[in-house]
Amino acid sequence: LREIEIRYKTRKVKGKTTRVTGPKIVFQLFNDLQNEAKEKLIVINLNTKNVIKNFEVVAIGTLNTGLTTPREISRGAIVSNSARAICVHNHPSGDPTPSGDDSLLTKRLLKSGEIIGIDFIDHIIIGGNTYYSFADGGLIQKYEDNFLNMKIKAVLDSRGQKYGKH
Repeated sequence: LREIEIRYKTRKVKGKTTRVTGPKIVFQLFNDLQNEAKEKLIVINLNTKNVIKNFEVVAIGTLNTGLTTPREISRGAIVSNSARAICVHNHPSGDPTPSGDDSLLTKRLLKSGEIIGIDFIDHIIIGGNTYYSFADGGLIQKYEDNFLNMKIKAVLDSRGQKYGKH
């Protein structure tokens, strides 16, 4: 059923070609999220040119919490053979400042996306007629740099262990 729903949403979007060139476009398309009483997380699946293929409501949370996992968020992108994805959710409080859970989810999405071949290019939080973009805030790049440094360290550590240097 979920695959059928994603295919249906793909057909709905195909009538319009919307290319995402930045978080402002996502805000314009999904700004009605700010009127929601509960947190709602949507994943926007994109092709290699950042044209929207489809979108899916992945989770509806509580007043201040949305519970989901990278597996649930990535599923629609995998089924629709998407190259990239953007997460967007609201903060019913009206304050789009990312929480610790928002940052943790973004880090986990970047890690899992690298493994499965889906590039998560942004996580946008909408609230109070404005938005916060992890990409514009420099956090996507910072998290990716941290992962790269961890990989390099792991490789160097493993080489040292092979040669008995630890």
